[in-house]
Amino acid sequence: MPDTQPLKSGDPRQLGDYTLSGRLGEGGQGVVFLGMRGEERYAIKLLHGPVGDEQAAFLREVELAKHVARFCTAQVADAGFDDGRPYIVSEFVDGPSLYREVALTGPKSGGALERLAVGTATALAAIHRAGIVHRDFKPQNVLLGPDGPRVIDFGLARVLDAAATQSGRGVGTPAYMAPEQITAALVTGAADVFSWGATMCFAANASAPFGQDSVAPVLHRILTAPPELGWLDGYLRDLVAACLDKDARNRPSSRDLLYALLGDSDGVPAEVLRSPPPHLLRLAAAPMAEPETTGAAPDVYHLPAASGPATVSQDTQDVRAHQRASAANRAGLAVSCALLVSAAVLVTLLVPAFRSGDGPAPQAAAQPSGSAPALLLPQLTEPSPSRERQESKVRGGATEPAPPPPRVEPVGVGVPSLVGLDRSAAVKALRRAGLSAGTLNEVDSRQRIGRVLASRPAAGALLAKGTEVDLDVSAGLAVPELKGLSRKAAELALARTGLATGVVSRACSAQPGGRVLSSSPAAGGRVAGGSAVALVVAQHGAEVPAVVGKGRESAVAGLKAAGFAVEQRVQIVTEPGEVDTVLAQSVPAGRCAQPGRTVVITVGVEGQTGPDPGEPEPDPTPTPS
Repeated sequence: MPDTQPLKSGDPRQLGDYTLSGRLGEGGQGVVFLGMRGEERYAIKLLHGPVGDEQAAFLREVELAKHVARFCTAQVADAGFDDGRPYIVSEFVDGPSLYREVALTGPKSGGALERLAVGTATALAAIHRAGIVHRDFKPQNVLLGPDGPRVIDFGLARVLDAAATQSGRGVGTPAYMAPEQITAALVTGAADVFSWGATMCFAANASAPFGQDSVAPVLHRILTAPPELGWLDGYLRDLVAACLDKDARNRPSSRDLLYALLGDSDGVPAEVLRSPPPHLLRLAAAPMAEPETTGAAPDVYHLPAASGPATVSQDTQDVRAHQRASAANRAGLAVSCALLVSAAVLVTLLVPAFRSGDGPAPQAAAQPSGSAPALLLPQLTEPSPSRERQESKVRGGATEPAPPPPRVEPVGVGVPSLVGLDRSAAVKALRRAGLSAGTLNEVDSRQRIGRVLASRPAAGALLAKGTEVDLDVSAGLAVPELKGLSRKAAELALARTGLATGVVSRACSAQPGGRVLSSSPAAGGRVAGGSAVALVVAQHGAEVPAVVGKGRESAVAGLKAAGFAVEQRVQIVTEPGEVDTVLAQSVPAGRCAQPGRTVVITVGVEGQTGPDPGEPEPDPTPTPS
């Protein structure tokens, strides 16, 4: 179960029908409480500020949120107001946020990263299908439950705007905001797709693609700089890059994103498909739809333009219009999809044959009634070997292959991918590439110390041989100053810094009980994000010295010097070495006790060897018989 903190003074104890038992967390939007109704647990978010005249709009959004599919989201159950401040009740998810999990355990990769991508993309598609734009998709809003990732905090778009106006807080987290959110342009579901791409970068690299330092530089990089994709590779890297396109029109919709992750790429931008497998040739057949401008998440499909001018016949336009008009009819849509797939296969087989001659390619003819519509496929940039053979020239009846294109040698040396490597490994990689390491900038980061965070120029840039490449290297996180804080405040300071609380031990001190006396590592020491910091906490009082086995006088002097009163008791002993030696003490050594407390010591004394002085001497006169 996520860490639950006690309620603070001023926190409500009841919200509607829900009894609050603790705090689950607090952020820029509001406080999340653990609530109970009967035996059921709920996560209840109470926003910081009122929403003014937007109460009715808030309740309408909550009703929409209740209809979002539950398989990858925390289901919205209820909502209400507390003195004008709105609260929303959601299903309780027993697990940490993606942000906390990555901070503690490091980046995700392989199957774990792919499962996370599919699960969150499914949730986003379900949210958009309900007509909702999340607008604050980020690692903190992805909870890793025992049954998979769950997306939370959707359905608050308009009410957050109103609450932000009232309280002066912003909506969205800068490191994961889309460019249109920064420029105050129309925000649609494409903004959530951008935030999804940034969140996947964080999951794979433990850092956002445009940095997560101060707000102004982050926003500037989002608007102008390419993303740092780090350890993302393969098809997922290309897909995330498409999601992070600065033009919202070029990003895939959430549904296309999910299809692409599942192996069906209809509607995914062509630049993602630099080397598309055969089943991705259906890209050109994806239907186009106009984006909605009502604030709800549109299902937008972007078809890359075919190279060169193209003529679309009237029959083709009629077919497309008919397809759009009958999109709601599932049976008709299934038939259309089957026709499109068949046509794509036919065109894939026939286009090379049409291009085998020297004459111009034939124009699309009008389609007879009942046949599949004509399709415009984007021209591939590099011909396949089979196409080269088909396009060979015929000279004197003999077929001669066309000469291969001239080889273009790259100008300069390419900067290798260095992000994620240790500093020494990055320096070696630069040397192998014919470059050298320039300035090494140490940057505060949750990454392990010495890990490369960025290179300037970035990977792929062409440089003259021997050019220096500057590196940003993780300096870890500095342990904050904890001495004098209460234990709770120290643990909170560590959590905010991205560190964990380690072993907590106690030591006697004149400081109030519960105050931190020291930490290990000490304040200012640098460690990787998620590292445990041990604490020594004060226990008010003085430490009782160990006096057992010492002589009586030495024991009495030691206890009085520590600030304690002494009471002595005696015990007859038979061993000469125990005489005038402390046999026991009433307060154990090492325990903290209040100054002035009486410590009773037991001292050994020698037993009597003659008759007891109180008894009469025996009469030596013999008794007559």
